Amino acid sequence: MFRKKAFLTTALLMIPLAATASAPAAADQYVCVPAKLIECDPEFDCGPPLPELPPPTFFHVDLDERVITVLGPAERRGETTEILFLERDGDRVILGGLQGDRPWSIIFPEGGGEMTLTANLGDAGWVGFGRCMAADHLAP
Repeated sequence: MFRKKAFLTTALLMIPLAATASAPAAADQYVCVPAKLIECDPEFDCGPPLPELPPPTFFHVDLDERVITVLGPAERRGETTEILFLERDGDRVILGGLQGDRPWSIIFPEGGGEMTLTANLGDAGWVGFGRCMAADHLAP
């Protein structure tokens, strides 16, 4: 049952991506929000994550400074994570790094759109889906 829900959630998140006619211009500042996080153990028992800390609801990605800053929730606001790997591969941005001893990766389209993130927790892993948008799209 969980796999059917996960497939449906993934399919629904992909609809806006399929609807975009052309890729937006590249940006160096993004605001991202994870919409769905799934945790799986080595036996593929998957479900909602049980994090030590609440996952960020919004985070700022600065490609120039190579840093991610948590914007919310309030108890995590201002936390930063260094971007150790950055590649712009045609129409997508690929990021990677470590948060403590946990490797993570994020992939999203240049200019913004659907985001996929992963984190290795050692005895489990997270897969997340959400959206990133160019930060200049937030300015009035």
